[in-house]
Amino acid sequence: MFTKLDLIERIIATTDEKILERVGKVLESKEGEFTFTPEHLAMLEERRDRRRQGRGKGYSLPEVKRMLKNGRK
Repeated sequence: MFTKLDLIERIIATTDEKILERVGKVLESKEGEFTFTPEHLAMLEERRDRRRQGRGKGYSLPEVKRMLKNGRK
């Protein structure tokens, strides 16, 4: 399995136009696959508003990792 950085480096080093075209087609076919629904966007906006008003809390990456490790949601 390649990391994202590995793949980026391989794409940059590639000069074969056919390979680049295939990669481009795969990426185009995945567009929209991970888009947010209007409901998700509304929920995120509500959370952002609560955080701005001091009623919600954001978490740093280390905090999120610690919570996941400890089984907290």
